[in-house]
Amino acid sequence: MTKCPVCGVNFQKGDYESLAKHISQLNGKNDPFHAGFIKDYVPMDNPDSPQFPSKLKAFFQLPGNSLSDWMASVFVNRFYGDKPHQFMETMQRPKKSIFLGFGVEYYFFLKQKIKSLSYVIAKTNYEDVQKFEARIITPELLNDGKENPSQMSLLFKMCETLGVNKDTIATSSPLPPTLHSVKLWGTIAETDPWIEVMASMNPLDLLYSPKIKEKGAKTFFYGDSVLTNEWIPDQAKQFLSFMSDPYNDFAFEGLKLLEKYGKELDATESVQAVFIRSIDALDRHLVARVTRARQYEGKA
Repeated sequence: MTKCPVCGVNFQKGDYESLAKHISQLNGKNDPFHAGFIKDYVPMDNPDSPQFPSKLKAFFQLPGNSLSDWMASVFVNRFYGDKPHQFMETMQRPKKSIFLGFGVEYYFFLKQKIKSLSYVIAKTNYEDVQKFEARIITPELLNDGKENPSQMSLLFKMCETLGVNKDTIATSSPLPPTLHSVKLWGTIAETDPWIEVMASMNPLDLLYSPKIKEKGAKTFFYGDSVLTNEWIPDQAKQFLSFMSDPYNDFAFEGLKLLEKYGKELDATESVQAVFIRSIDALDRHLVARVTRARQYEGKA
């Protein structure tokens, strides 16, 4: 099955003519999301051109039949290309406020990630997938940070050091871009097949993978000097170190499982489409981190 990578509408497998017509029509109606897909992934001055379906098909063509390589390449181009995402640019020489913007907005993402990966476990019968997802979410559900750290416990410690405590974060609301993205990930988790739920969440860990430079990333998600800067709180360094520790890096293992079962279940095209929808949601969430940081400037 082929899906629209913007709104999820279904088409017959390999029917890029119908998909192109659908995207072109909505672009013509000034839908910002379908227009944004063309701009970001298949740039064309005129998407009504007869060449659009072939260019769309070429975009989804797998290099060497490798879904994992395709996802890594698309992800790097979107967030780590010649002009990295503004969140990564901000994290190269971060102010203290960006750590609060990161932590507070990421809290809402992390809560949804735990739910989404739990849906994967519940919906699939493949034990290797269940065990893989359990390795990711178990620390977040069981560890309070006293003995074995988790992202959540380190996030709270970082934010508290900067003046925002756990209760304040838990009772606050995400900014609209994060809220919109979390709702999308929640809907996918509740309604779509397990492999699409997995495709919506696990590849997002590429953002923090120490292997991302091997796939062509021009930078990393924080600057080389961040962990040695004396003015950055130790709790912030611990949070970043944990997220970028190779021991906690599940990104490429997740891509390989998606590739394996995408082939086995004949679901590669739907995996690609959901992946695109999800990294667009991630883009909006990362913008929210920067926006939230601006609200804390002068306070942190």
